[in-house]
Order: sequence, then structure tokens, then C-alpha cells
Amino acid sequence: MPPGPRARAWLFTLCLLLPLVLTAATLAIPGLTGNATSLVGGSVPLTVALVLGGLALLCGALWWVLARFMRRQALRVSADALEVCSSFYRCTTPLAELKLDQARVVDLDERTELKPTLKTNGFSIPGFHSGWFLLRNRRRSFVAIADGRRKLWLPGSGRHDLLIEPADPAALLARLRELATHSGRG
Repeated sequence: MPPGPRARAWLFTLCLLLPLVLTAATLAIPGLTGNATSLVGGSVPLTVALVLGGLALLCGALWWVLARFMRRQALRVSADALEVCSSFYRCTTPLAELKLDQARVVDLDERTELKPTLKTNGFSIPGFHSGWFLLRNRRRSFVAIADGRRKLWLPGSGRHDLLIEPADPAALLARLRELATHSGRG
């Protein structure tokens, strides 16, 4: 599921607005106290313009790259594996390692033990989590969730679980169970 407006707003604020505001304030404080030094051409306004312009270009490029990666969401189901791609991360899990009888469509407000708590290798801002996390139940999990209410929790018999947010979690779970039945696991 792609990130919602809340996650995009946080990314814009953290990558572009916050660095520009902090830098502008840092540059303005010496000018207000009369201790301004000019670094470029003996001109304080030129120095401020070049510093803020350069920072805006750098931060704008960073924001653009991260926003593009946030939209990188894919889910592929084959007869023997589930592959999830989210931002910088990818996880392929054999269907044989999933405990589909215990898998559930969940609302994290109700099932708080499944909320991501500790990011071990991931990308996370309010409204978007992608990568490897420890859940509150202390299970290592690959997480690919946005701001929606319904997530699909897939416990694994191997080293990790999955917590994902497909467009239709119930339909994906039914499809995974169907594949497991046809392969003789169910």
C-alpha cells in the first residue's frame, strides 16, 4: 500500500522544511546580535541566499529520492513463495514457512502486541514503516505498512513474521491459504 498524505507531509517536513528553517534561524541569529560575518563576497544577503539555495537543492534531492522509494511497493505471490517489496527493502518468504492457520487480518489499535516498536533495519516515519522491525511481541518481522487500518499479520515458523498492508488483506490471506491447500500443506 502506498504512503498516505500524512506520511508524505512528514517526509516533506523532515527532509526539506525543517533543515531550511533551522539553517535560516542559525544564519539569522548572528545578524540580529550584530555579529554577522559574511563568507561570500563580503555580503551577508549573498551568503544567506547561497547557503539556503544550496541546502534547498540538496534537501530537495534527498526528499525526491526518498519520496520515490516510498512509492516502491510490490507484492508477488507464486505457488511456493510470497515476495514483498517496500521502499529500499525486499523479503521473499517460502509459503511453507508461513503459519497460515494462525495468520490474521488485524487492526493494530486493537492488537497492540503486533505494532512495530524497534527498527532494526528499516525506513520509518509517522504513517509509513518499511523494513525489519521487532514487534511488541518481540518477534522479528518484515514490515510494509502505511496509514490504513487493516493489516495482514503472517506468523512464520522460520526466523521472522510478516506484517504487511495489501489493498485487500482478507483476499490475500484467502489466496495464500488456497495455494497452501493445493500444494498439500493445508
